[in-house]
Amino acid sequence: MEKNNYVAITYTTNGYVDFTHNLLSSIEKNNIDMKIQVFSLDKKASDYFKRNGIETIDFKSKYIESQDDMFFQNSDNFGYLMMAKFEIIYKELLENDYVLYIDGDVVIKKDIMRYLFAVRRNYDIIFQDDKRPSKPNQINLCAGFMFIKSNKKTLKFFNPENLNPKKIASYKTHDQTHINKNKNKFNYGVLSLDMFPNGAHYYENYKSLNPSIVHFNYVIGKEKINTIKKYNEWYLDN
Repeated sequence: MEKNNYVAITYTTNGYVDFTHNLLSSIEKNNIDMKIQVFSLDKKASDYFKRNGIETIDFKSKYIESQDDMFFQNSDNFGYLMMAKFEIIYKELLENDYVLYIDGDVVIKKDIMRYLFAVRRNYDIIFQDDKRPSKPNQINLCAGFMFIKSNKKTLKFFNPENLNPKKIASYKTHDQTHINKNKNKFNYGVLSLDMFPNGAHYYENYKSLNPSIVHFNYVIGKEKINTIKKYNEWYLDN
């Protein structure tokens, strides 16, 4: 089967539709020529986007027993939601030369695809830098923004059959911990924090930055929405 060149993807649940919708709206309102394919893990999320005229793909994960499950970042079952992410990424790596995975709490401000292809070189994966201010010398690759080349190494790594769901679910930052523990298996690149800031870098330096994206991590729940609004990056009308 001939592969497509690339696909940009995200996934969502009923509890995360506002953030995912905001991601899509940031692309539209910043006049960026880019399409993100949304995978919905439950019917309520699918229905939400259908009402808003946005096409999604319904995805049934073998790691999620019920579509009615609610997933919160500090809950016990959140790690299994991360396993669904691996399932989706693996599926898309089988069908595309490159997969850009983006978390829903990201906003896109500029054309990033041209840049990512320009810097791809021979990297297996290019990651956003998720450096913590408390540990400035420690490498912390971000699982929420990854530009992945489809090859033997990445297909093997993201194949759910090669993963230990309980172990990944037990890690403090789940799939991100797993990726950082295994980063030496890849030839990887790390994006500039000024161009692709995580939340910690952006909140401290936003006045001097002209970023291509902003990842509003390091805050959760209602605080996340309020933070996005504080920095005028909430693109929904409500």
